[in-house]
Amino acid sequence: MRLALDAMGGDDAPRSMVQGAIDYASRHPDHQVILVGREPDLRSCLAAEGGAHLPNILIEHAPDVIGMSEKIAALRDRPNDSMNRTSILVKEGRADAMVLCGNTGCSVAAAQVHLRRIPGVKRAGILVPLPNPRGYTWICDGGANAVCRAEHLVQFAEMGSVFLELAEGVSKPKVGVLSIGEEDEKGVELTMETRELLRATKLNVVGNVEGHDIYTGELNVVVCDGFVGNIVLKTSEGVAEGIAKILKEEIYKGFWTKLGGALIKPAIRGLKRRVDWRHIGGCPLMGVDGVCIIGHGRSDRQAVHNALAQAARFSSAKVVEHLREHFRSTTASLAAAG
Repeated sequence: MRLALDAMGGDDAPRSMVQGAIDYASRHPDHQVILVGREPDLRSCLAAEGGAHLPNILIEHAPDVIGMSEKIAALRDRPNDSMNRTSILVKEGRADAMVLCGNTGCSVAAAQVHLRRIPGVKRAGILVPLPNPRGYTWICDGGANAVCRAEHLVQFAEMGSVFLELAEGVSKPKVGVLSIGEEDEKGVELTMETRELLRATKLNVVGNVEGHDIYTGELNVVVCDGFVGNIVLKTSEGVAEGIAKILKEEIYKGFWTKLGGALIKPAIRGLKRRVDWRHIGGCPLMGVDGVCIIGHGRSDRQAVHNALAQAARFSSAKVVEHLREHFRSTTASLAAAG
């Protein structure tokens, strides 16, 4: 397994990227991690973090860097930046998967420019896991497309279902359309049209679902446009962090609450682990013709390590290969019907 990592992307790059790569390479000596970025900086960072001796960490020099706030045009202006070079490694078959933790808009664009989309896929979408009592509910799109059509959301549902069947072993994933009410007459034109198109597929479609349904454990895949999906994602992160702070304040208010907090400390630790986005590491960009994991801009060494693990898992499950076959069959069926 050869994993390419944009080592210059993220708020704490290259330090966190290198730390996460060292942790992953140490635990998986049969896997190869390719750090993409400014070679002098990466070698210096590797030496400082004690990873220069690892034979399964390689460096691919990329002299330019795209900042977190830059526009997509920067990809064209700086073709030798770390994002472009990371994507090219996968395109040329020199890496099996890649992890990008930098500017999300540029990351999504770089993956689509170099890898292209799977034939038949009209939009790529970020598949985001949100915690529920039974595991995770997967949202698509989590921010790749601010504006979508109903046919795009249907494909998000198809791709999310294929992913869950292959990577998670979920049989007939339950699919819902995020709306403002469960009744068929509620929602906007996009949600109504999406629901009707989904019901014409072979997917296990529940119908309209509301925001709170995401966290009950009754659903597997929820589709929406990237504008709504990113708000859901960022709100969920904020709620989790806010509750953690409130709980900590309440525990330290007095002697008895401190004692109670000590007694339930293992449970609190378990809750934190289940809602902490760093334990996921990154989200697959579904629809591109190659394995691409989109990481958080705030990724630390733990998040980077888990993003690399996510990339290896996604690649091993052959999700992209199955999606190619799925859309090849779908396209052939539509052509025959036409």
